[in-house]
Amino acid sequence: MITFEEVELRGPELRDVEALHQSVSDAEVNPVLANAYYPLSYLGVEEFLKRKAENAKDKTGYFFSIYVQGEGPLGVAEIGRIDWKSRHAEFGIWVAKGFQGKGFEKKAAIAMLHFAFTELGLHRVYSKAAEGDSVLLELYEKELVFTPEGIEREHVFHDGKFHNIILFGMLEKEFLEKAAGFEVKIKAQKGKVLAPAKKEFKDGSREPVFF
Repeated sequence: MITFEEVELRGPELRDVEALHQSVSDAEVNPVLANAYYPLSYLGVEEFLKRKAENAKDKTGYFFSIYVQGEGPLGVAEIGRIDWKSRHAEFGIWVAKGFQGKGFEKKAAIAMLHFAFTELGLHRVYSKAAEGDSVLLELYEKELVFTPEGIEREHVFHDGKFHNIILFGMLEKEFLEKAAGFEVKIKAQKGKVLAPAKKEFKDGSREPVFF
């Protein structure tokens, strides 16, 4: 488990399936880059999480559910397509509607990038965002200050049209300069993640925490 402030990244459990299925099937927040065809079945999400767990065993990628103070999951984060020789990998993050824009994306990203650079020893992390994706562009360009590295023109067909995709990159030294003073903790994940009771989110939002 990786923690930064109130955000926790945990290895996914099968009990995460229900919440993630409800979220990713929402057409309004279904990510363009996933190029997915919704609605996604419950079993499809379960198989997806199982494949991600196999990637961790093979050391080709690491996938985490995002929690806040034991509540959630409210999203996912991943370091995938790891090239151990060149020490680079792809970073991805997604937070459910109702939790976007509250700072959780940034804190989860910091925790994940800390893991990538300080624990995995990667040299470069890259990511992609569709033009017009205000959540990811805000995160990459302003919150984390990734460097734009190019555009893949009309690269993804989604919702009846083609989308340009922007490639972003960050080097180990760039992250470590920005992360000076951040207290990110990494510790073993003990036991199974217990499903917390369903209740209102602590900031008073009407969007209930999943489960």
